[in-house]
Amino acid sequence: MSDWFSNKEKVLTIALIIFYIIGAVGISIQVDFARLTPFNLIITGFILFYLHPNKDILFFLNLFFVFVAAWFLEMIGTNTGIIFGSYKYGDSLGLKLNQTPIIIGLNWIIVAYSSIVCVDAIAKKLNFKIHEIVGAIIAAIFMVILDVLIEPVAPKLNFWAFENLQVPVQNYTAWFFFGFAFCYWMLKGGLLKPNPMATKVLAIQALFFLYLNLSL
Repeated sequence: MSDWFSNKEKVLTIALIIFYIIGAVGISIQVDFARLTPFNLIITGFILFYLHPNKDILFFLNLFFVFVAAWFLEMIGTNTGIIFGSYKYGDSLGLKLNQTPIIIGLNWIIVAYSSIVCVDAIAKKLNFKIHEIVGAIIAAIFMVILDVLIEPVAPKLNFWAFENLQVPVQNYTAWFFFGFAFCYWMLKGGLLKPNPMATKVLAIQALFFLYLNLSL
């Protein structure tokens, strides 16, 4: 059984890498390729959560809560400018409701979940035991670092754009605060389980946006 699980991990890892390489090259050649981002997020989420052990109703309820909460957060943010700053969404993230892409909730789930599992994996490697609050803080920092890589290319990919194309410090502060809140919710909700894909998803996404920063 363990060999079978390991083989699934290898196959899914290779598939994810190939998928992101195609995306990176495609966007480098034609920026409109970024319109496939919703499909990218759905596939990434499926691969990530496929290897989450012991999925139960509580697992799905917690994910649904974060999805809805994150979407409402973004909806308030883009319509008022009081959370992240003044920004508007483009068309690359797909179907919108009240000027907010529905898929954005899944993006928050993927990044927050991957970050808490990644922090836990690093702590175990170093033989450290981390309190939930500290773990959520470090995970939120990981989320902000990823956002730092995303923001410069977001307008070019027609994801979203801030007023005058200037990303305010407020955006990163909000990312940290709400990232911490979602990570802590996931930790208290029992979503922290060993998942070998989480660290890989976070690393692949970071490399993906780093490449786009250098190529666009």
